[in-house]
Order: sequence, then structure tokens, then C-alpha cells
Amino acid sequence: MTEGARAFQASGALRLIAFAIAIAALVDPAISVSGASRARVAIVVAQPSSAADAVRDRLTRDLSTSYEIVPHVTSDAAAAIVIGDRFPAESMPDSLLVATVTIPGITTPGVRIIRVDAPRDVPAATVIHLDVELEASGVAGQTTDVTAGIEGLEAGRASHRWTADRERWRAGIDAVPIGEPPYVLRITASAGAVADVVVDARRAPFRVEFYDPRPSWATTFLRRALEADARFEVASLSFTSRGVSAQTGGDVPLADPRLDRFDLVVVGGLDRLTVADTHSLDRYMRERGGTVVVVPDQPIDAGPARDLVSGGSGRVRLEPDLVERLLEQPAKLVVTPPAASLQASELLVLRALTPGADIIARIPGKDGAPVIVSMPRGDGRLLFSGAMDAWQFRAADNGAFDRFWQSTIAGLALAAPPPIAITVNPPLLGPGEQGEVVVRLRSQNVTSISASIDGDQPIRLNPEPEAGVYRGTFTAKSIPGRSTIEVRSQGSSSPGPEGPGLQVASRTFLVQAGVQRVRSTATPSLSMLATSHRGIDVAPDHVADLERFVRGAVASPSTPLVRHPMRSTWWILPFAFCLSAEWWIRRRQGLR
Repeated sequence: MTEGARAFQASGALRLIAFAIAIAALVDPAISVSGASRARVAIVVAQPSSAADAVRDRLTRDLSTSYEIVPHVTSDAAAAIVIGDRFPAESMPDSLLVATVTIPGITTPGVRIIRVDAPRDVPAATVIHLDVELEASGVAGQTTDVTAGIEGLEAGRASHRWTADRERWRAGIDAVPIGEPPYVLRITASAGAVADVVVDARRAPFRVEFYDPRPSWATTFLRRALEADARFEVASLSFTSRGVSAQTGGDVPLADPRLDRFDLVVVGGLDRLTVADTHSLDRYMRERGGTVVVVPDQPIDAGPARDLVSGGSGRVRLEPDLVERLLEQPAKLVVTPPAASLQASELLVLRALTPGADIIARIPGKDGAPVIVSMPRGDGRLLFSGAMDAWQFRAADNGAFDRFWQSTIAGLALAAPPPIAITVNPPLLGPGEQGEVVVRLRSQNVTSISASIDGDQPIRLNPEPEAGVYRGTFTAKSIPGRSTIEVRSQGSSSPGPEGPGLQVASRTFLVQAGVQRVRSTATPSLSMLATSHRGIDVAPDHVADLERFVRGAVASPSTPLVRHPMRSTWWILPFAFCLSAEWWIRRRQGLR
């Protein structure tokens, strides 16, 4: 091929490339790609100050690389961070995740009750466990006694000596119920703060299912501990070999929707757990709001069981970092009194915990590594027990193994939401006083719902923006005593014991003459906002902890993105190069 022919071909190729660039620019093709958009986080200064502004500037600087920061709460905000020294006047949506930074301010000396956690109801012959959170300011060196009284009698007590000028303390009190339910408990602090709570009696047993893909001693003796307790109704499904299973107590497969009737599921034989099993258990926790207790008897390798502990197969999760630890002598695990303590020598230790995790038992000593941990999973929880051989020491300490698991599982089952949850505000009413009832339905397939008081006073229930939530008002009767609110819901696909698709629930409240509700006159603390919105509260010198919490709790959503590559101005360079080179080649060869 001659030099002229080669030049002619090069000139034609350059001209063709230039034409292709020009045509592509006119067509302007669009390309769809998947990308992560930045979630919106509101950073709100509730009470302006130089310290609050400094915290806001740091948070904005550190989080702006991952999130879109706005100064006010918007309808599409994924989370909010509130900075100040007291509860803000601006209300926050109930569904919004809120973390707080409490700036120390000038507060009135004293002690106040900021939160009381109590069960909705308790079975017969069961103590009522109360968690009372108090906050003190300017009382360092003083001692505060907190008592729980029923019908004028002291049923439980806790004491604490304050060591800091500003301090919070969470007191655990076990109160023995006295008299007839519902039980009215008055929480009183020696500093003068008072709060009342009402706890009803639970008449239905706790329903627990044991699922073992292979036989396991760890779950066998745990099951026997629950079967010996009249508060539990136990079912079990255990596969002894391929295709052969042992069934007791009305068990159902994990994929069966009737699993939602159980308050709790205990899983053993984890090495035989399948992907389908983990998907069913994950749905049970996240959608039904139940608790899954994972009881390994050997180290957990990579697979479905590891995915279940980590946060669910197919989801973005935090690796739990399970580490096996073998002790020469069995150690007595440290638990929160008055719970019984387990002994174990073969342990699986969790070194990384998800936000919101509660440590139930840990290794004694300075290490204090968590062994038994309860972690949130959607609306439910997952309890991981790393005390693999605790069943071997079940006879120690007068049967502490049985007592530990009976109390722990009863507490978890009490927290499981019922098909119909009824809340009465306030639970104590005066004769003729107006009250409010809030009804939460677990099932979304509801065609009708009705409510009444003592069967003769209907209550009009209005739907709330949140799905499955209804609210209504009523007037208490003029005669003191007990009244019962009954709610009946008719569904299309969730048959209840009363009939096809019918669910019935009731709640008892009290009408008393001369009701006095004593409340603290102090402004609620900012930490209460974080507690009620699933967040954390930190001091200004622990902002890094808050940043880690936000990064772990708020994920950037994946959204489709449309790109137009030909709109880039850089295409002018190859276009001009091709035309210039083509012209230069033709001129050099004497062509036009």
C-alpha cells in the first residue's frame, strides 16, 4: 500500500470519528446507572450558645462528606441531631431517629424521674421488674432512695449515692404484686419526685417454639427449664436425622405464617440451619416483632447462622466478630442482679456490638467481654448466647441455669407485641374524666375494627397516619372501680381463636376518686428525647461516639441515576483533534 493510500485511509477514519462524535452529541443518549444518594440528616441547635455552635460546626464538618446536612427537621430527613441543654419546644415525628448532644447548663439542684419502664402485664406469681431512670443536678455526695409501693405498702427499693454534679442513674427494682390486678405502682424518690405506673395481669401463657435442625444438648436442657415453669407453653420441632423429626406441643415450620402466634423462638443446631430458615427467622423478628434466641453449642462458621447473628442474610450488616474463648475452669458470668448467674467454660465472645444492643451476661474481670447479648432486629430482637457449655453446670448454685433462662425468656416474651396492643392514657382516671385509647394492630389486613367499654359504651376509633394505629377518646364512668376496654378487629387473612379472621383483645383501667398525678415541674432533659426516638445522648466531649452511631444507623439509599455522557465539554477536544488532523493530512497530500 502506497503512502498516499494510507494517508487517504487515515483521513477517512478521522472524518468518520468526528462525524460519530457530532451525531452522538445530537442524539444525546441517556445511560441509567445505580448510585447511592446521600441521606438527609438535620442538625438542630435547640438552645443557642457558643458551645452548641462549636458542636454543630464539628458535626457538620465530619458528617457532610456522607450525608446532606440541613439546619431543620424536614419531612424526608432520615435522622436528626439535637444540640442543647434541655428538651426542645419543637416536636419531633415519632418515627424519626433522634440523637442528642447535651450541653451542660445552669440547672436547678434536685433529683427527678425522667423515665419508668414497666411491662404491660405480668403472669401470676411473677415479680414486676421496673427500670427507673433518674437525673440529678447539684446533689453530689447525697444519697437518693427510690421505692415502689403498691396499695400503700413498699414492694421494692433501690439506693444510689451521687458522685458527680450532673449525673444519671438507672435503678432496677423488683416489686412483688399485692392485691388484685391491675396493680398501681407508685415510684417515689426521696428527693420528692413521684411517678405512677399501672401493670395488668397476664392470663395467657408465654408461647415458645424450639427449632433444632439437629439435636442439641444446649437447647434440650433450656427447653426442660421452660417446661418446668407453668408460665410457658412450649412447642418443639427437632430433626433427629434426614427427613425424620420429633414434634411436640403444636409446633409449626418456620415458614408457616402461624409462627407469628409464638412470642419467642429458640434455635439450636446452628450448623444445619439453611438460608430459608434464616429468612423466616429474620422476617419473624423484623415484621412480627418477636424474639429469636440463638443458642450455639459449637463455634459458628461462615454460613446462614453467621448471617443471622450478623443482621440477616442479604442485608448490609455489622460483623459481630465472634471469638471463641476456652477457660481452664468454669467462670461465673456477671449478670445484672437479681438475675441468677450462669457458669461456663466454652465461650463465644462478641467483640463488636450493633447500636442498641443490651449486654445480659459478660466475662468477669477487667476484660468484661459480652457473652450473652440482646440485639435489635427491626421491630423485634435477637438474643445471642455465647455460653456454649452452660448446660453442663445446670445443677450448680441451686439450679441457677433454670432460673436464669426462665426469667430472661419471660422478660423477652413480655416485650413481644401482641396482635392487638391497647394503651390507655392516663391509666388512672377520675370519675367522669376524659381519657384516650391508642390501638396498634400487628396485622395490616383489617377490614373493620370496633371498641367499647364494659360492653355498653362504644368508642369511636380514628385511624392515625401510621399504618395499623387507631386513636379514640372516651369518658370514664362516674362510679369508681375497674373498667375494661375491649377491641375487636375483623381481618381477611389472620384467623383468631374467636372465629375466622377475628381478633379480640381487652385492657383494664382504673377509675378512682381524688386521683392526684404528681409530676416533676422541671423541664424534661434532652436525653429523654433520644431515649424516646431510638437514639443516644452524649456529652460534647463524646461527639465521636454519636458520629459512629449515626453512620451505623443511617444508610445512604440506593437510587437510579441518569447520565448523559455526551454533554461533557471534554468531547470538543477529540472532535477538534479529528477535524484538524484530517485537514492537515489532506493538505500534506495535496488533496482538498
